[in-house]
Formats: sequence, C-alpha cells, structure tokens
Amino acid sequence: MKNITSVLTWILLVAVGYLFYAHFASATSGSKGKSTEVEKEETPKVVYVNGDSLLSKYTVFQEQLTALEARGKSMENTLAGRGRSLQQEMINAEQKAQSGQFAPAQLQKEQQRLMQKQQNFVAEQDRMSKQLMSERQKLQEDLEKRVKELLTAIRKEKGYDFILNYGAGTGVLMVNDSLDITKAVLEKLNAKN
Repeated sequence: MKNITSVLTWILLVAVGYLFYAHFASATSGSKGKSTEVEKEETPKVVYVNGDSLLSKYTVFQEQLTALEARGKSMENTLAGRGRSLQQEMINAEQKAQSGQFAPAQLQKEQQRLMQKQQNFVAEQDRMSKQLMSERQKLQEDLEKRVKELLTAIRKEKGYDFILNYGAGTGVLMVNDSLDITKAVLEKLNAKN
C-alpha cells in the first residue's frame, strides 16, 4: 500500500512538472510575440508648458492685467473719496443735531437723506467690485481660449499626444526639462499680438 502511494505521488509529481513546463514554455514564446507588438507601437509624445511662466511672461495678458489693476485702484480711490465725504456729512449732521440747529422734522429728513446716500454708496461699491471681478474673469477666459487654440495648433503641427501643465498646484510632480515647450509657446503667443 505504501508503494502504491509512493508511485502515485511520483506520477502526479512528474505530471504536474510536465504541465508546469508546458504552460510556461508556451507563455514565454507567446510573450516574445507580444513584446514585439509593444515595441512596434509608438510611445506617446508628451511635452509640457509651465503655466506660471505663461502667465507672467505673456505680454498682452500682463498689459491687460496691469490696466485692470489700475482701473481697480482708480475705483478704489474714487470710492474712498466718496466714503470720506459721506462720513464728513454724517459728522456735520450729528453736530448740528446736538447743537439744536435742526427742527425735529428737519432732523428726520436729514437722517433719511444720509441713510439713502449711504445705501447708494454701498450699492456703488458692490457694483464696482462685481464689475472688476467680471472683467478679471473675462480676461482669464480670453487667456485660456488663446492658449488652448495655440496649444491645439502646436499639438497638431508637432504631432504631440499630450501637452501637460507643469507648475505649482498641478498634478505633475517631476518633468524632464527637454520636454518643456513653454518658450516656444510664449514666442508664438507674444508674436500673435
């Protein structure tokens, strides 16, 4: 009985060994064919642009941004002047009220006038703030549109598969500097305008 078990174990061991050899021998010859297929496939052409450099060195964008910031400062100065004027009017009205220069009906009328003026001031402040935000958003959208159109043209011209954005806050952690096309993109962007 012990001999039969030993013989069966040896037969099974030889059979498993043969199957093991046959399986991996065919997988190895099959994988050689597959690796040749992989080698025949083209590797994707990947390049990147540095988004921060595009923003800081695109002259038209910088000029428009500077003009927008100047308008913002001008609006801010205008509002500050109006605010000081309104504050002075309120102080004068309070002094007149304390010194008894206003009749009760006149005081109430003056308070309503100043309250309306203050509401108008706040509304003007909100309107100007929204206007600046809208102009900044439009400027950003125009920039994105121009850059996207140019990158699409470059991608088609050069046959790139991917153009990545590299910079702070992007998902790309490390890059090969030889794949950087930022300078070429900036030259074309600045030449267009």
